[in-house]
Order: sequence, then structure tokens, then C-alpha cells
Amino acid sequence: MRIKRYEAPTIQEALMKVKKDLGPEAVILYTKTFRKGGLLGLFGRPMAEITAGVELNLMDDVARRRNSAAATPASTPVAPSAVSSPSPVSGSVDPQWGTRKVLQRELNEMKTTPIVQLGPSAREVNQAPILSEAFSRIRKKLSRQEVEEFILQKVIQGMIGDRIDPDKNDETTSWLRSFVEKNVKLAPPSSFSATPKVLAFVGPTGVGKTTTLAKLAARFSLVDHKRVVLVTADTYRIAATEQLKTYGRIMGVPVEVANSSEEITEILGRHAQAEVVLLDTAGRSPSNEEQMNELKQFIFRSQPDETHLVLSATTKYVEMLRIIEKFGGAVPLNRLIFTKLDETHYYGAFLNLMTNFQIPLAYYATGQNVPDDLEVPEAGRLADLIAQALVA
Repeated sequence: MRIKRYEAPTIQEALMKVKKDLGPEAVILYTKTFRKGGLLGLFGRPMAEITAGVELNLMDDVARRRNSAAATPASTPVAPSAVSSPSPVSGSVDPQWGTRKVLQRELNEMKTTPIVQLGPSAREVNQAPILSEAFSRIRKKLSRQEVEEFILQKVIQGMIGDRIDPDKNDETTSWLRSFVEKNVKLAPPSSFSATPKVLAFVGPTGVGKTTTLAKLAARFSLVDHKRVVLVTADTYRIAATEQLKTYGRIMGVPVEVANSSEEITEILGRHAQAEVVLLDTAGRSPSNEEQMNELKQFIFRSQPDETHLVLSATTKYVEMLRIIEKFGGAVPLNRLIFTKLDETHYYGAFLNLMTNFQIPLAYYATGQNVPDDLEVPEAGRLADLIAQALVA
């Protein structure tokens, strides 16, 4: 997915920039207002910022439409565009000018006005208001699951194109299963050619990093018979350190405590003969710059082969986006782990992330039991889980 940020004096102008650059398939991901210029943040002019994204393959449609429009003879009548006079939102740039959903609705209204040389996908989008009652029900179910607008449109268009009967639940579930299976990105199995193989686990507080680490330690040491070392940098919570030490004693795995980023180099040197080193970091608030800098130093010193971002499946999608933005800006992320799948029946955010980002899914957790309740994702099983929830 291509993601870009746009600034403008008003929200209407920012939305017009989104539509002009990314096309009518753009999806609003994040919004904020701020003041630009001035002295110490004072007396600056109000500005609006929108972060929007579009699938890379849809960018080709945008380019084709632009080229077609440029080649249209001057005598060709041009239909009026909603972009030229966008409907007003509540007020001008104001901290309360609305949520991301309000802005998405505003952008969607722009989509329904005919434009020159509409491509196939844009024509189908314009059919959305006259969907059959059965397709409308599917659309509502997906929307309640927090499935993003552009993914929702792909689903509806795909089902129509494949002549799926939305009144037949089994047929719909089977099609969705196939759609999910094709779109999710799964991480390849970890290889252990490098010695030691260093895996770091990062994420916000309360997502289950320490428990996940213990599950993987049990799998690598007891099942795969690897020489495993556990390292914790979570010295903020004494209980977390003691919890990991307890797991280590049970499994016969050494546990080290890194009180600072400088200590990690020494610890890794002492365990150069280990096959797997699992690094547990303290839970960090994405909004705390000091904590994120500490995490950045720890990851820089440890130089992990894989950095896993641990997310709770119960987290709201807009918060997941913020977490990925902040953690991804601090450290290189190359794996995702979802926890607490047993605590939710809403998988739209899960599907959004798997479709939008190039970070593959490595594991997902379905409970607290160690070493059980941690699964290596299989496309088919994962597709079943998501598809059944989406049509429930």
C-alpha cells in the first residue's frame, strides 16, 4: 500500500489533494490539526494534515485515468466534479472537526460524482449506492468488523464479478476465505543458520510480550531442541523479570537481565554459542519519545536478526496504525505477532493490517497457556477464522 501525508490550510483542500494524487480509491488512515510557523508554536497559521493510502495496483488505474483525461479532446463535455465544490464539514480547521470516519465519508461523497474517462473500478464504486439488499447486508457486516473502505469495495466488486450469491452464506464464506488467503502475508519459518539467532520482541504495554516469549522459548528449547537464552530488558516491572526467570528454571533455559542498552553487547558475547536468543523489551507507550529512544538504543546495540512487533487483536484499528507508525519509525520491524485472538470476534483490523502492510505475520496467540496457545499461521486456517467472523 502506498501511504502519503497531505497538508493544507483547510480540511477540504487536504481532501482534494488526496483525491487528486491518489485517486478515488484512497482511504483515510489518520488525521490531525496543527499550527505551522509562529513563535514557540504560538501565532502560527492553522493547518490540517491527512494521512491516506491506496493499494499500489490501484495506482495504475489512477495513472491510466489521468492519461485518458489528458488525451480527451477539448470539445468533450466534462462532468462537474465534487472536488470543485466539496460539501462542507463542521466548521473549518478545528480540533473537533471530526473523526477519520467522517473524513472517509466526505471522500466517499467525492467518489460518487462522475469524472472524465472513468476506469472500471471507479464505475463499480459508483454503483455502491444501488447495491442489492443482500450485498448491502454483506457491506454492513464488513463495516461493523472495521474493514477498511477500499478493502470492502474490493470484496463487493470481486463477489459481483465472480457472480457470488450473497444470500447463500456458505458460498459467501467460501469466497471470503479465498480472498483472505490470497491477501494475507505470512512470514517464512525462522532459519537458524546464523549463530546465535537473535529475535527481539517490541510493543506497547499489556499486549503479552513476556508470555509470548516464554511460549517461543518452550517451543525452541523443548520441541526443536535448540540452545536458547532469554534476555529481558523489562526492568520497569519486577514481576516481569521474575516471571521470565520462573519460566527459565522450568525449561532449563538461562535468563539474563539487561539493565541498560550497554549491557546487551556483553550478554550476547557471553552466549555466543547459543542458537537462539530471545530479547524481551519493556512495554513502551508510542507517545513517549524518551521511551521510544531507549528502545531504539536497545535494538541498535543488540542488532537482532528479527524484530517482532507484538499487537493485541483487541486493539482498535486506528490505534494499531499509530503503534505501527511510532514503533516502525524507531526500529526496523520485520515480523508481526497478534495476541488475544481468543478475546475478540472482530477481525477487520487484522485483515486491514495483513493487506495494507508489508510486515508478515509470524505467530498468533489464542490464550495464556504456556507453551500452548501459540500458532504458526497457516493461510487456510487463518482464512477460515477471519471469513467466518466476517459473515457471522
